[in-house]
Amino acid sequence: MPFLVKLCRNGRGDSCRMKGKSLELGFWPIFMMLTLSVGLSSHVLVLPSVLEVSGRDSWMCGIIAFAIVLPWTLIFVTGTMKRTKQINLGEWLRTRATPFGAWLIIVPTILVLLHSSFQTFVETIAWTSATYLPDTSLLVVMISLLTLIGCAAYSGLRAIAYMSCLLLPAVVILGDFVMSANMPNKNYALLLPMLENGMGPPMHGSLYAISCMMELSAILFIQHHLRGRIKHWQMIIQLAFIMILMLGPTVGALTQFGPAEADKLLFPAFAQWRLVSIGKYIEHVDFFAIYQWLSGAFVRISLGIVITIELIQLRKPIPKVIFITVISSIYMILAFLLLASVNTPELIFRYAFVVEIGVIVCVTSLIWLLSFKGIPKEGGADENPKPRQDGGANNNL
Repeated sequence: MPFLVKLCRNGRGDSCRMKGKSLELGFWPIFMMLTLSVGLSSHVLVLPSVLEVSGRDSWMCGIIAFAIVLPWTLIFVTGTMKRTKQINLGEWLRTRATPFGAWLIIVPTILVLLHSSFQTFVETIAWTSATYLPDTSLLVVMISLLTLIGCAAYSGLRAIAYMSCLLLPAVVILGDFVMSANMPNKNYALLLPMLENGMGPPMHGSLYAISCMMELSAILFIQHHLRGRIKHWQMIIQLAFIMILMLGPTVGALTQFGPAEADKLLFPAFAQWRLVSIGKYIEHVDFFAIYQWLSGAFVRISLGIVITIELIQLRKPIPKVIFITVISSIYMILAFLLLASVNTPELIFRYAFVVEIGVIVCVTSLIWLLSFKGIPKEGGADENPKPRQDGGANNNL
């Protein structure tokens, strides 16, 4: 607990301010939480699809996506946060539009959040049963994972953010370890020739990378938990880190397995752990990948549920418990149905990545337009903007 207390203090040693009953969070806890959530998608979930459609040029997809998403993020995400003064976006929408108009934005957002959460749940269960728990009942695995996630979702955003601060450093260290340990197995000549089939394959694969990076727009719906204003350079760092997380395993898969073999792998990032050995006598250290994957899955699944709870304004304990229980039950039923077919989940999720781009672009564009001019209401959220705190960007924790 002393670590968490220290983490909650700013550079001058002042205690974290309270807004209502919610402790405001600095940039770095939010950064770590979003890195684990979006990082799992870019590092693991979309990698098979990118390798299949882009082949040898898959490593370019993250760079292309970064170049496309960066200006979009600075305009539609940080620009909106600046004009809305980082107040509660759900309440702000209800003051800037009619109830129907507000729900027209909130409902698609909830669907995207729950889909991302559910997709991660299914992929995690499929990977678990295919690798390290093949003889364990799916029901046991699902209940165990959903119990942990349900507790996190009930505890709220602050608990998830602080857990991310504890989980991410080890995840990054293990990622650097697997990258370095596999250097003797890499052949960078396999990355050449570049653009052998033109720009078509990397542009196709960049759609999946764009979908991942655009998930950072979720920060709009938790902006009222942030202390201080988000700066452009902070979002650039966040986006660049996600790009690096995607570039690493993509280059690793291509240089270690080659384009043809990497295309056949169901879990390319995990397969790279299978090659790691320490000296002559230590092998099979792929159990470290379990920590990495479950850390990202824990944050990604629970974060989607928590933001959904905030958007539908469930504040009392009993409604929250009921909602989490219902969502968990739906996840289990749908997961059983999808996992009954070998190819169905992958096919459905591949198309869903592209659909998410359209939904996110539409939602963020509407919010961006409303941030210029809306329908003010008496007693609305705009009458109580989030106060600027002393210290500005220095209060990052």
